[in-house]
Amino acid sequence: MRRFRARPAAMAGLATAAALVLPACGGGADADLASADVPDDAFQAEADLAGVTSRSIDASFSDVDDSDDARVLAPGVELSITGIAQLDTITADLYADLTGSSPGTTDTGEPIEAVHPAEGQTFYAVEYTSDDPQWEPRGEIPDSEVSVAIDGNAVFEVFDTSEGTMHRGTIVVSVPEDRGPDSAVLEVETDGKFQSLSLIDGHRVASDVDHIYETVGHGVDVTSAEEFEETFTGWTGDTQRMAGSVESAFVTPWLHRGDGGDGWADAGNVYLSVEMSWAEFSATSFDESTMHLTLDNGKTVRPDNDPSGLRSAFQSNAVFQIPADTESVTVVVEPQVKVGAGNSAKVHDWEPFTAELTVTT
Repeated sequence: MRRFRARPAAMAGLATAAALVLPACGGGADADLASADVPDDAFQAEADLAGVTSRSIDASFSDVDDSDDARVLAPGVELSITGIAQLDTITADLYADLTGSSPGTTDTGEPIEAVHPAEGQTFYAVEYTSDDPQWEPRGEIPDSEVSVAIDGNAVFEVFDTSEGTMHRGTIVVSVPEDRGPDSAVLEVETDGKFQSLSLIDGHRVASDVDHIYETVGHGVDVTSAEEFEETFTGWTGDTQRMAGSVESAFVTPWLHRGDGGDGWADAGNVYLSVEMSWAEFSATSFDESTMHLTLDNGKTVRPDNDPSGLRSAFQSNAVFQIPADTESVTVVVEPQVKVGAGNSAKVHDWEPFTAELTVTT
């Protein structure tokens, strides 16, 4: 599907819908199209009309099943469509709120009360909700832009997570009569990736990161962790201590650059972020300890980031990308310290120690 970004000027003209009222006509999302003939003098809306209201709609809504394929997930976004109603007409007041102009009067001077959809289109009212799924580590999240898109063209911006992560409302939209599920969608753009929910049946019809739904909700247990502790002689002859152990870990499909990630994990992968409890020591000694993973298939994986700081090799979490279907990993830490600088610097190293992690569903 070709991607379009809604034009701000066009969206500003549509965003006037505040208090919308619909007649109690139309049926659920699976109802047949209106069989009544459209009067010759009927006022018809322009194609692809769209807008949002936070007020309840007096119409017969069909519930959308609460299933994994009826939601879109992203950092700060857990979006679903909860109800859909097909409508024969909308009121003149609603049309005015959506467009900023009244439909006017009939040839006899009577106010137009009902607005019909454009030729070849039909109206839908769609209830939606979105909350923050609170993915670890619950820090910075990217802006997600949620828009109504008709045949690949964004026609109305519904919300942006820069305004917050809790959103409720009802979309009123005019869509093609042939209404294939992917012809009219609620499209979410997050960090350059697109996902879509059908405005026709409420289910997910596209995702650039579809693999994430295999791992959302997974956790990590530290099933065993060896503890390391050794001493060494520092630059001034003092006794210094190196000690630590794997403390915790989590998996996530998206990780902020400041947390060691690079946005979305690669296709088929998730991030594994490993936290160490690790002693710091004098800056005249240089912590050159390293960490790697051994996967359950025997493959070795190195960190994507540099977790070290001035006084510790593990000042930040070590971040890895691992296959999404990974069930267990072994964390291997190789402790090493260099005392002083130059060719005469003394290097101390010790046997590696490990921790076993299990990915839970």
